[in-house]
Amino acid sequence: MSSTKTSDWWRGDVDWETPAGQLLRRFFATLPPDQPFQIVLYGSGPLQLTLNRTWLSADVDFFSEDDADFDELVHQAGMSKDQGSFYLEPGFRLSFRTTPQMRERAKKVQLGNVTVTIPHPLDILIGKLDRLDVKDFLAFRRVIDLTGHPTKDEFLHELQNAVDLFRPAFEEETPNRYPENAVRLWRELWQSDLDVRRDIIAPALARRRHGDAPPDYKRALAD
Repeated sequence: MSSTKTSDWWRGDVDWETPAGQLLRRFFATLPPDQPFQIVLYGSGPLQLTLNRTWLSADVDFFSEDDADFDELVHQAGMSKDQGSFYLEPGFRLSFRTTPQMRERAKKVQLGNVTVTIPHPLDILIGKLDRLDVKDFLAFRRVIDLTGHPTKDEFLHELQNAVDLFRPAFEEETPNRYPENAVRLWRELWQSDLDVRRDIIAPALARRRHGDAPPDYKRALAD
């Protein structure tokens, strides 16, 4: 892996004239002007805002940085799921599972009294591995078609950095789908096999033990 960051290919320029951008700006105009708001976008909205305005999505997903409940505000603005075919979908921070690097490489934009965090496409794609249905898989293909990234090696490096996503689920949760979906992604997107323990977990744990030194992959596998 070269010293160039795997995320350097994204500039993060935001097109607020996209459908997602216009919907968000109309919503922000309805919020109390004397109160600051901080939101994080996730799902496909950031891909439309920063990569291609023709990217279709039925909704714009977001959550509040301070865990504020936006459901009533969205409903009062007439932009909830039951009020139109293109709507806002308030969530919460645990709805978006992605890499620890998300905040350091995200784009932050100030619109009036609203601070908007727009994650890097890499973090959006990693979040889509939780489900990886047909439209999520198509999102991978389209990002790669538009940018040439992520490559297989780049995405493998990102998943190693996000190794904790591959931990077993709590008993009360549905099973963790990241391991099986990563294997399926590799097979369908890159026509290649992926061994989650060998290719993701062992190198990540070796790197964690040795700090930033190059990991000893053979020793990690032997362990």
